[in-house]
Amino acid sequence: MLNPRLSTFRRWLIDARLQHFHAALVHVNYEGLSTARRIACGGGKLYISGASRNEWIFRQHDQHNKWAEQDSARFLLRPDPQSESPQSPGGPARPVWHILLLVVVGGILFFTALGRLPLLEPDEGRNAEVAREMLATGDLITPHFNTLIYLDKPAAYFWLIAASFSLAGVNEWAARLPSALMGLGTMLLCWFLARKMFDRQPTVGLRAGLIFATSPFVIVYSRLVIFDMTLAFFVSVAMVSYWLAVTSDFKRPLLEVLFFAALGVAAMVKGPVGFLLPLLSIFLFHIVIGRFGELKRLRWGVGALVFLAVALPWLLAVSSRHPDFPRYAFWEESLKRFAAGTTRREGSIFYYLPVYLGGFFPWSLLLFLAGVFHLKSWRLLRDESHRATAFLVSWVAVIFIFFSISQSKLPGYFLPAIFPLSVLTAGIWREFEGTGQERPRWLRTGFLMLAGLGVIMAAAPQIFRLESVEVAVTEKIAPGVLMLVKASMFYSGLVLVALGVIGRNLGGRWAGRKLGLAALVLLAVTIPLLLLRWRTTLSAYANTSSSRWLAQAIQRSPERNLPVYSFYCFRTSLPFYLRRSVWLVTTDASELTSNYVSTNLARLRREAQLAAGEAGGARVPITVTDFRMLVLDGTLPMLVMVRNRDARKLSQTVPEMEPLWNDWEFSVWKVPPANIQRTGNK
Repeated sequence: MLNPRLSTFRRWLIDARLQHFHAALVHVNYEGLSTARRIACGGGKLYISGASRNEWIFRQHDQHNKWAEQDSARFLLRPDPQSESPQSPGGPARPVWHILLLVVVGGILFFTALGRLPLLEPDEGRNAEVAREMLATGDLITPHFNTLIYLDKPAAYFWLIAASFSLAGVNEWAARLPSALMGLGTMLLCWFLARKMFDRQPTVGLRAGLIFATSPFVIVYSRLVIFDMTLAFFVSVAMVSYWLAVTSDFKRPLLEVLFFAALGVAAMVKGPVGFLLPLLSIFLFHIVIGRFGELKRLRWGVGALVFLAVALPWLLAVSSRHPDFPRYAFWEESLKRFAAGTTRREGSIFYYLPVYLGGFFPWSLLLFLAGVFHLKSWRLLRDESHRATAFLVSWVAVIFIFFSISQSKLPGYFLPAIFPLSVLTAGIWREFEGTGQERPRWLRTGFLMLAGLGVIMAAAPQIFRLESVEVAVTEKIAPGVLMLVKASMFYSGLVLVALGVIGRNLGGRWAGRKLGLAALVLLAVTIPLLLLRWRTTLSAYANTSSSRWLAQAIQRSPERNLPVYSFYCFRTSLPFYLRRSVWLVTTDASELTSNYVSTNLARLRREAQLAAGEAGGARVPITVTDFRMLVLDGTLPMLVMVRNRDARKLSQTVPEMEPLWNDWEFSVWKVPPANIQRTGNK
């Protein structure tokens, strides 16, 4: 009986002959053999043609079996001398070149002009101001927003921004730097995990990193002062650590320590969801592969100690100051929000379908189509050879299901799923690694859908001719910006049509790796090209939705030292740019976008009354009655910001008001004190 390795070799020869590889030439690489024996075989690379091929096989059979047994060597059989391999020295598979390329791509997409746009309302302005006040007061335990206690989120993310402020100054670039770094780190983790999962095809890691970096959600959230990219990074650290622990048969305890430490940091970034997503994902993974009992091998006792060592100190410190925090954090902010949607962020159970399609575009189309065409293969997930795919699918499924059944929905919640989706999408590109004639149906159909979507987008501006649509949109977007949006949608549609047509034509002319590389490059540049077209539009939108221009106008005016009040509205970035707090006239304080302040408003107002007269007190939101009394009894004028639609209501509240600045949505008025003689104003 022939040696099994030689039998495999002979089978490969038959396949190679049928597929006409190299004009019946055979390339054998004896990398596992000793140097002397490789020389004996002609350097390990033998090119044998014609009728002598089979004769040589049997003549070398006995000698090769002997060498294989002595050296315990593994040799690779390649249909092409240029095939990529992790062991190819100096070849394209060297990881240093992959890392450099990804760092360059990430640097361009995540860091270019990072501080050019002003902070957006409401999240960016609020989060940056919380970090600024943390740095100014030196209080690292209790976050504050507009001098008010802000316990809607844990402190870890604000620590990162405050540290960035201390190093680079208080500005937009420094505020966004942590998110950009987390985006870059998550991209490199994506490359790393893909290489580990598919070590025989090292370019899968490069593809995964490029797919991740060019996804719309990743580009956007890596450039915003928002928690989600930081959460995605630590969730990814936890999942990568667990995968490495599983594949090492739980023989590397430090990986388990890293797993639980990452859970603790993720919880410190955004609460219980930080540890729930990874834990639920690994539970589902072991259920899918039919090895749930394997979870017992995880060192849960040590892990719990590590998790508590990371997350518990801050929780104890803040709870000692604010005993109501544990109940608020776990009940109001987590369970109640998940089950009842108290924050007015409801959506249907299909909410994240369009989020997936848009946030992972254009890769979402291809991955969806590939999944449809391979739907009958889902049972293979239980096979050992498909364990990596089962791990990634479980990860995505938990995020998708968890937030779909939650009553509180926002697009950014889906961001942690982009990591496993990118690795899965990179994996389907392995279909191009075969005979060289591959033209997958999902690719051709995907480019066709891309062109069709472009036609729809180019025609979409016509919908704004409907009066109801135009009225609804103009309440959110300035009229000048809306004109730019229409033009950007039209030209973006043309770009998509062009890319779809080019991709479809390439699919008809090329095949195999050549087609795979061309398709990858074409799709990778899709979103960067669209962003270039939308650059002016996004800049105009940011300038109209931020308070930077208003703060600059106030600081340049003679009224720059007057107190500022917001009348039934609040611009969260205004305190950041003014570098001081702003009073709010409100009923329920919902304008602050702080669930903690709204929930505890009555208590905060009682505490403010007890502390009346103390210097440096918190700017607790006041009622319109209190505001009118301030105007009537005050001795100094004040600046009042109001929505244009509420200007009439303000005029009915104060005796007199003078216009100073206005834009399409807001206006600022100077309100003099009622007793002019007492103040000495003429």
